[in-house]
Order: sequence, then structure tokens, then C-alpha cells
Amino acid sequence: MAPRKRNRHALGFLCCFGGSDLPEINLKDNNPLQFLEFSVPIPPADELNARFSELVDELDLTDKNREAMFALPPEKKWQIYCSKKK
Repeated sequence: MAPRKRNRHALGFLCCFGGSDLPEINLKDNNPLQFLEFSVPIPPADELNARFSELVDELDLTDKNREAMFALPPEKKWQIYCSKKK
């Protein structure tokens, strides 16, 4: 059996564009990314861990991923908690 010749337009997704010229992508966004500031101070360690534990339970993570989440520093735990609860 003779090998098939590939034509130029059978190069995956590039055939959708009719050649190798990729379209230009322009992002027009009036709302640039903003840094999130948390106005609520970090609660005491016991309260933070209780709240964070509830959040991690909602995420239904594997044991390995749960351990990694609880190994995070308190600042990161609070940041994740605030971003998920707002």
C-alpha cells in the first residue's frame, strides 16, 4: 500500500483558517484586572482553620490535595477563603 500524501490543509486546526495565517486577537476590556484587597483582618488561628476547613470540605478534594491546602500559610488560607466566599 502506497503512503498517502498529506495536503497542506490537513495540518490540524490551521485548516479552519484556510492556511497558516493565524487571526489577530484583540482584547478590548474596559475593566482591567484589579488587585484584590481584603479589608477584613485575618481572624485568630482557630477561627481561620475552622472556616478554611468548611471551605475545603465543600471542594471535595483528595486526601493529598487536602493536606496541601492545610499546609498553606495563614495569609494564603485567608486569601483563598475570602475569594471563594465573596
